[in-house]
Amino acid sequence: MRILHVVSSLNVGGAERFVIDLAEEQSTKGHHIAIVSMGNKGEPLEEEVISKNFQLYLSTGIFQLMMLFRQYDVVNIHSSHCLFRSLIASILCSCRIIYTRHNERVHLTPKWKLTYKLAYIKLHKMIFVAEKARLNYLKAYPHFESKSMTVLNGVLPIKVEKHETNKVRLGIVGRFVPLKSQHYLIEAVASMSSTKDMALEFFGDGELLDKNKQLCKKLIPEMEVTFHGLVPNRDSIFKQLDILVVTSETEGLSLAILEAMSSRTPVIASNVGGNPELVTDEFNGFLYEYADIHKLADCIKILTVDAKLRTQYGENGHKRYNDNFSMSICASEYFKAYN
Repeated sequence: MRILHVVSSLNVGGAERFVIDLAEEQSTKGHHIAIVSMGNKGEPLEEEVISKNFQLYLSTGIFQLMMLFRQYDVVNIHSSHCLFRSLIASILCSCRIIYTRHNERVHLTPKWKLTYKLAYIKLHKMIFVAEKARLNYLKAYPHFESKSMTVLNGVLPIKVEKHETNKVRLGIVGRFVPLKSQHYLIEAVASMSSTKDMALEFFGDGELLDKNKQLCKKLIPEMEVTFHGLVPNRDSIFKQLDILVVTSETEGLSLAILEAMSSRTPVIASNVGGNPELVTDEFNGFLYEYADIHKLADCIKILTVDAKLRTQYGENGHKRYNDNFSMSICASEYFKAYN
């Protein structure tokens, strides 16, 4: 089967990482894989795509997309930013069009209602990465029931030996954009009576990076805090984390949480979107209500002082990953959708 994945960019993000992992797993099954990015040349994940010998196209024009789509059996769109152009480009093409929604927000403006009318005509399947997201969408667009399905995200295995340090390292992996809300971790830590045994590690960049750096200087000036910037290598990230913290206002099915589970890293996550489908409170981590910095601080305190609990939650998460969220399981479900 000839499969083309469409992404909005090759910047480091959950959806982009997922597409590369899925493509790698699909290629091991003998399928021909290509990726088209509507971003800019030289973005961080471009070299990784090329190193895996996937055909890479940098294209944004509708006519260019139309010519590409005719060469493939399946076109899998992974971003709402690409959807309208891709649907227009597919009008005269016979390939099957799949749209994967990687977030839980439901668009209701006239522009999107028009886009979804076209999507209903052209889409073979609309894939949701969390069941809650699918049900929320169907409340607004119930006629998509027959075209919708949920396929839980997967990630490739991550095997790391943790770096030994004298501090428990809490970290966030993600872009510094409003919905990720990294400032709540900083505020939660600042509210704690003692942080001498902890360190903060931030991975990612974005529009709010400098604002969060300034907040750290203001609220926790004595604490060890490292802003690593963009780090494409996941093994490198999770070697440096003892606890993953997710402070997001909204999530689909978080790739960062899946990567933490794969690497035996316990998780503290906001109780939003697909997070509770991955994290069971007091099993492989803790859930807290979004923006509740006092509850977040309580969860941090429990995990930072109890090394045995961190190990137990990490092992529980790894077993859940193996049983439900490996990329081989995910890829097989995508293949069902394609057919």
